[in-house]
Amino acid sequence: MSFKTADIRNIAIAGHGSTGKTTLTEHLLFTAGAISRAETVESGKTVSDYTDEEIERKISIHTALTHLTWNDTKINLLDTPGSSDFVGEVVAGFRVAESAVLAVGARAGVQIETIKLWRRLENRIMPRMIFINKMEEEHADFEKNLSDLREKFDATFVPVVVPMGNGPAFKGVINLLDGKAYTTGDKGETAAEPPADMADTLEEYRMALIEAAAEGDDALMEKYFAEESLDPEEIVTGLSKALAANKVVPVLCGSAMMNLGVKSLLDFIVQCAPSPQVFPEKALDGEEKEVPVTVDASAPFSGFVFKTSIDQFSGKLSYLKVVTGCLSAETELYHLREQKKEKSTKVFSVNGKKLDEEKELCAGDVGVLTKIDAFITNDTVCSSAGIKPFKRLMLPQPVHSVAVSASSKKEEDKLNEFIQKAAEQDLTFQVSYDQETKETVISGMGELHINMILDRIREKQKIEVQTRVPKVAYRETITKLSNAEYTHKKQSGGHGQYGRVVIEIYPLERGQQYQFDNVIKGMAVSKGYVPGIEKGLHDAMDAGVVAGYPVVDVGIRLTDGKEHPVDSSEMSFRLASKGALRAAMETAGATILEPVMNLRVFTDEQYLGDILSDLSSRRGRVLGQDQLGGGIVEIDAQVPQAELLRYSIDLRSITSGTASFEMEFDHYSPISGKIAENVIAAAQREATEEE
Repeated sequence: MSFKTADIRNIAIAGHGSTGKTTLTEHLLFTAGAISRAETVESGKTVSDYTDEEIERKISIHTALTHLTWNDTKINLLDTPGSSDFVGEVVAGFRVAESAVLAVGARAGVQIETIKLWRRLENRIMPRMIFINKMEEEHADFEKNLSDLREKFDATFVPVVVPMGNGPAFKGVINLLDGKAYTTGDKGETAAEPPADMADTLEEYRMALIEAAAEGDDALMEKYFAEESLDPEEIVTGLSKALAANKVVPVLCGSAMMNLGVKSLLDFIVQCAPSPQVFPEKALDGEEKEVPVTVDASAPFSGFVFKTSIDQFSGKLSYLKVVTGCLSAETELYHLREQKKEKSTKVFSVNGKKLDEEKELCAGDVGVLTKIDAFITNDTVCSSAGIKPFKRLMLPQPVHSVAVSASSKKEEDKLNEFIQKAAEQDLTFQVSYDQETKETVISGMGELHINMILDRIREKQKIEVQTRVPKVAYRETITKLSNAEYTHKKQSGGHGQYGRVVIEIYPLERGQQYQFDNVIKGMAVSKGYVPGIEKGLHDAMDAGVVAGYPVVDVGIRLTDGKEHPVDSSEMSFRLASKGALRAAMETAGATILEPVMNLRVFTDEQYLGDILSDLSSRRGRVLGQDQLGGGIVEIDAQVPQAELLRYSIDLRSITSGTASFEMEFDHYSPISGKIAENVIAAAQREATEEE
């Protein structure tokens, strides 16, 4: 069944781990009749946690796409993982949704990942609503959670659904929009009149709701000032506009496990959540500037691939959001990145692992194309050439790396093949071969993220994978001006080899890498030999002098030289310049440079002292701290990469798994003393072992 753009809602379900996102998704599907029974996470039969790893570990690892129909509106739900190890899946979910439901545990309240998710939503200027879940749990407290939200986030939180009781006394919810109380009945939620003893409290909530709705529309604000009230339809209109404009954050509550508050959430999504036509998509012009694209079913087809995966039965699945036009099996597909046509395929909507064939999907809808191997995440697909590519996913940099190897050359090739496939499906998982350290290094968002992928390869491909801490890519540089000359001379019968080079070297500012100037006066060295001299300099810089690491940030002047009319050649001067640079560096104050990372840690305040002490022991320099409210602290620091190779594991240990961090390369910095001696000794020891 095809839905008009105005009748589609794309909702990302997000939240800290164990806030009940998957259970909420399951009961939304059940309440809407999309499934006949709501399963538990423990049963391993939920719609959105369907992979072997998710069933075994009882956590969400992938963003699962599901859909339902409620009041003639199609709601696409994107159930996202709660662990920071799988944040790439969250980014993909946010990319194609117009609004998010942020699940908060009624007992735990706002947690670390809640704050980080909020920041992502803020960066996207994305409308969001709160669902305070697990109201039935011991120590659950709606008002406490509401205060917690207001303390930690700069936003106007407006209750739309409130509970009848907290914790074990929780027995239902009251929907302020329709004025009904909902309790559990034989066939789902049963509506009744609210308890009389809550009349005063409900009136306060309702007046706050009306005031928030008036904020969404100037005409409604005028009426509110004049009459101090709004009609139910006007409240919905005002809330819709205020939500879309991020002026308010509606707060709902309930218990997904008890199937309470679920119907009210569905009603609110249909009534107030923005449809895809409210926000234009973003394309990029030739200068990488953003260009708005209206989500319009009447335009030619275009779409964005936000996720790919491999299914053992259906082959490659390309998850796609239709931006313009409609997509059907007859639609001509043009692959913009490869600039070629692709064979058309059937179009499916998705409920977890279940694919349902559709006649067509129109602008704003989300679905799957199968068996198009050329499609990868971030691809733009259209009906003809000439369209601009859509904006790519904004993914964080990996924070945890390991070097991997297999026991034999044959298995090494198989290992490389499968980790490359994993990297194609998950863009936060990266694979690289470090020419300097001669290692294959895989990087991900945490130890769990990487172990999941390696365990899958070990179990399904029967490859013995070894892992180790990767080597650090150090650099060498100089600290003062120096000069040297070197003559390469060799005679072995016939033509010999001769080249004399005189150079001056001097330090450059950090990050300038290399500069070469030929300042020879006259014709001491023919111009034809200068390229060979430069090649020799690069040979010496790549090989290193102090510990075998590449030399950087060095300026070189070629000041003099000498050639032989018969024995000189490009190779002779290449070898001479290599020797000259090595000789010059011996008196140029050569030193080791180490990579330094920008580190951002999010933690509960109770662990602040331990983390700062740990960073100090890692030679870290704390740049600042930011109180995010509610006992959550952000720490910004710069720390040498060598000290962070196991940081994801160590931080988990320090904070009982509650803290998280982000990092990215910033600059290279010199080291000296015992630290430099240890680096040099380790490099020399390794070179000896290789010999």
